[in-house]
Amino acid sequence: MAKFLYDLKDHSQSWSGSAKHYFPDGAVASEAGNILPAGPAPHFFYWVLDSIMHQTPEKMNPEETPTRLHYHVRGYETFFLDEGTMWLFINGQKCQCHPGDIIHLQAGQPHEMTWITDCKWRGTYHDYEVYPELREVNEVLAYLPEAKNDPELMKHYREMDNITLEPYVSVEEVPAEKCLAVKNVNRPWASYDFPGVSMRIVVERWENGGSKELCCAVMEPGFTAQWDNYPTLREVLYVRSGKVKFTIMGEEVIADQECIVDIPRFAPHSVEALEHSEVYDLGGQTMWSLFLQNYTSIRELDPDRFAKPETIQALKEKFNCPIKSIGMK
Repeated sequence: MAKFLYDLKDHSQSWSGSAKHYFPDGAVASEAGNILPAGPAPHFFYWVLDSIMHQTPEKMNPEETPTRLHYHVRGYETFFLDEGTMWLFINGQKCQCHPGDIIHLQAGQPHEMTWITDCKWRGTYHDYEVYPELREVNEVLAYLPEAKNDPELMKHYREMDNITLEPYVSVEEVPAEKCLAVKNVNRPWASYDFPGVSMRIVVERWENGGSKELCCAVMEPGFTAQWDNYPTLREVLYVRSGKVKFTIMGEEVIADQECIVDIPRFAPHSVEALEHSEVYDLGGQTMWSLFLQNYTSIRELDPDRFAKPETIQALKEKFNCPIKSIGMK
């Protein structure tokens, strides 16, 4: 039977494998758990990791200059900071990020982070070049952390599409809301309100090379949504807060805060918000931004056309929106 629910609060239930990284003094720098594997090719849209990032030692965190930056030639990253505080260095800026922030990093964008406290750091990735040696080398390092200084082993350790740069010395400290890489559901590009739900565009498609977007449904208790009978999209949804009941192929699944729900293609499903909830579409294949722009424009500018059922059906097909109906219970 398919597994639909991954509770990130319970690593024994949600992590299918893990890897550790280390500070130069041998202390654990991060612990990353695999939630959903990278795939399918070519974009690897549904890859999800859950990480604990440990506080950066003071001797590695000088006030003005962080460690070397890096960038990804092809890879895109979107991180949910769910606990703790960190510094982000990016685009000549330095800003402090807090729980609730979402950090979106584009291909070719130099960046680095340091960790003021231990942090819960949930990531979704796409268009990465994934090197299989990474996992095996990390397994050895978990037992022999001193081997990180052995070039004979580390020649096999190739980071995932990571290109290291020189140390970053010129920074302007700005508040997070002034840094374009730091997103927040309360600072969306656009927001579209319906009875019981606010649809918020957090990361636009053009920020992901045209391949996907990040939308959040902020639901009120009693809001319901029904998908098409056999939707052609796989849905990977992150319940960041609240509590939601999913009915997937007749099976009821209750997801509360910090839960991932993975719904296969063609699986009939629906949702009901049991509490005020934030639910993020991590797969990002529905073109919500364009659908909602066009939906609103037709509703306001051409109400006669809007009243025809075929108008909305055509929009759903055009923008890959497999929602049959929404409303309040």
